[in-house]
Amino acid sequence: MTVGQTGPDEAITAMQRTLAAHRLTVHPHGRGLRVDLINGTAVYLAVVESANGLRWSARSGWSVIYDTTEQDVPADIDSATDAAWAAEAVVRYAAEAERGTDLTSWFGGSLGLVLERAFQAHGITAVHDGNAVTNVTIELPDGSGVEVWDGAHENAARPAADYLRFDAVHREWLDFDAHETDAPETKIPLTYTGSLWGDLAALIHAVKALYDASK
Repeated sequence: MTVGQTGPDEAITAMQRTLAAHRLTVHPHGRGLRVDLINGTAVYLAVVESANGLRWSARSGWSVIYDTTEQDVPADIDSATDAAWAAEAVVRYAAEAERGTDLTSWFGGSLGLVLERAFQAHGITAVHDGNAVTNVTIELPDGSGVEVWDGAHENAARPAADYLRFDAVHREWLDFDAHETDAPETKIPLTYTGSLWGDLAALIHAVKALYDASK
């Protein structure tokens, strides 16, 4: 997802188009936007100007979906990237909210399943096999792979509501199905935004860049 903008008004218009393209119902709301979800709730987005460019926030009730307006996000995250992550975060939150996902559940609301569905929305197959495989595994087109987990809990087999921090590595497996434990690995640098959905957006874009580069 890419959202280009030059000023707040242009940014809001671009964000509205981006979210509408994902079949979300979006309306202007003050100096931002309101996204009406089919479960009767709404997401409110706002954009502010900062020393590092435009920064977005998105909330639904008490839930912070995305907010880099007050977070210590690296200055090299430009306005276009911030907007893209904000849009991704809202789309992913909306998808789970509208399907009625209970993020406190070990079953339909586990972090592994949320990750599976998020990557699948981008045409990337991610696999999480409950307690048998605690990391989420993604095979890249060149045969190497990515593993993702909650670094604080050291697995992805827990309710998504318990999320604290993603960790991810790129592994040079010789045989993807064998998942050799001694395969060379490189830690994937990730940006943390202070929320599950914002971190998920940054993770998706980092993994998708590896996926596209491996074709």
